[in-house]
Amino acid sequence: MASIDFNPEKKSMEDLFVGPDYYVIPRFQRPYSWEAANLEDFWNDVVFDNPVGYFIGPMVAWRDSRNPIRRIVDGQQRLTTIAIMFAVLRDQFALLGSARLADGVHRYLEKADRNFDLQFTLQTESSSNFLGNAILSSTPDLSLDPNGEEEEALSNAAKQIRKLIAAEVDKRSDPQKWLANLRDRLLGLKVIWVEHGNEDDAYIIFETLNSRGKDLEVVDLLKNHLFNKLRGTRNAKADATRVKWERMRSQLAGPDGRRRIDPNQFLLHWWQSRADYVSRPKLFGAIKKKIKSKDTAQDVLDELIGDGQLYRAVIQPQSWDWPIEEKEAAASLEAIALFGVTQPAPLLLSLMRARAASPKLSAAQFRKTLQTVERYHFQHTIISGLSSSGGVSQMYAKSARELYAAGPDQQARSDVLADLRSKLSQRRPDRDQFIAAFKDRFAVTDDETRDKKLVQYVLKRFLADASPATGLNNLTLEHLMSQDRIGNGESVDTVGSIGNLLLVSEALNTKLANKDFESKRNILATAIGRPYDIGGVLHCDTWTSEEVEARGELLAERAYDTVWKVIS
Repeated sequence: MASIDFNPEKKSMEDLFVGPDYYVIPRFQRPYSWEAANLEDFWNDVVFDNPVGYFIGPMVAWRDSRNPIRRIVDGQQRLTTIAIMFAVLRDQFALLGSARLADGVHRYLEKADRNFDLQFTLQTESSSNFLGNAILSSTPDLSLDPNGEEEEALSNAAKQIRKLIAAEVDKRSDPQKWLANLRDRLLGLKVIWVEHGNEDDAYIIFETLNSRGKDLEVVDLLKNHLFNKLRGTRNAKADATRVKWERMRSQLAGPDGRRRIDPNQFLLHWWQSRADYVSRPKLFGAIKKKIKSKDTAQDVLDELIGDGQLYRAVIQPQSWDWPIEEKEAAASLEAIALFGVTQPAPLLLSLMRARAASPKLSAAQFRKTLQTVERYHFQHTIISGLSSSGGVSQMYAKSARELYAAGPDQQARSDVLADLRSKLSQRRPDRDQFIAAFKDRFAVTDDETRDKKLVQYVLKRFLADASPATGLNNLTLEHLMSQDRIGNGESVDTVGSIGNLLLVSEALNTKLANKDFESKRNILATAIGRPYDIGGVLHCDTWTSEEVEARGELLAERAYDTVWKVIS
């Protein structure tokens, strides 16, 4: 391999921002991602802890010999942050009535090119104009709402820097002097500036360097590698590769109330559902070995788009539009998400993929396998508190790969899933261990709410098993032994235990209030259809800690033998 053309120089921010060059953040670069802690550290380093001329590390750029454009390979997080600081500094000068000083700072951010057209000194090849319009512009549009993770990060950075600078200005008897000192500190920041003239080298160097503040992640490295193989135009709107990549990222982002999904976690589970099992530190190396051609890179990008939306359904099932025949499967996915277990994720993604394929994985296989995974983790993880070894993760990934490799062969699919269900059944805790753990697992009161969602899930499953026609919406927890008994002869463990809890309608809960047990029993006995009596409450004449204990054991037995019986 030919040597890379490096030309290191010592430069200041004044050299970079006041000089004739413009800086572009290339398409393969990761989005701006500095968080509050990164900004706080940088602020302290620049403003308080070091003298003027502080060295902030190397920056690497790829030069275009035909024009004064420098494409940033390493350093875009720092360079963008400094540009935002200049913009806020300019706005503060303007607020103090120092138009001349404000204009002086703005010339670092926007200057005339060879055709005397104004250009921002720092630009991006992405389709977003938020940085320029909402922050760098001489008249920033503060009404613009950020759209997407990068714009959110830029907006948050600008807000934080405004607060930091405003707080210092408020302290000063001569704020203009302090702002001028901050300007000089920013202009005096030193870097080792490295330029090279080959675009291929830019992609290689990007993989080997880390930006100050946040290390490169798998998603950054993969983006760079894919974009290297799938060279596009520099017109972001006409760049099919960038459009596809941003589509995948948007599927994992969290707008419209959806939960944000870690893209690195998605990539790990995507890979484990299709290829050999690897840990996260070895993930990029494995993917890179696979993507050796343009065609393979295109296939991978298309796979990521397709699997991205399926993974969203796995992680946040309520975001998916489930047909009627998949409602029970969706309920199992919601339970697994509630449990917070990630080991099954490669398998869950593979199941979703098989269900979306043609021919589809049967609804029965889909439902049965998801119920087995749900019930296994309820028994093993949630109740018995047993930790899963790496063997369980590898077992799920192996089944995911085998299901993927089975393709449209329904018998092969069935064999893979039957084998997995059998293995999970063999791994479940023994009955006595489960029953002992179940009775003491939960404690829910008005003051102890950590397990509330889990308890609601448990009681809903019991209620659905005992009375399938009962509606499960708008139900609330009822303590048969009222909470006012805590401290009056009864413990939190008794009053908050699963043996003392029912799910009832809001109207019925209001009627029950803090009445004594006999009154509550009479009200429950007259409830329409009496669907709430799970565990023999109506057969009891009194309700003491002994009855609570006995009902807890009865529910535990029913849970293991029926409701959460692991299906092999």
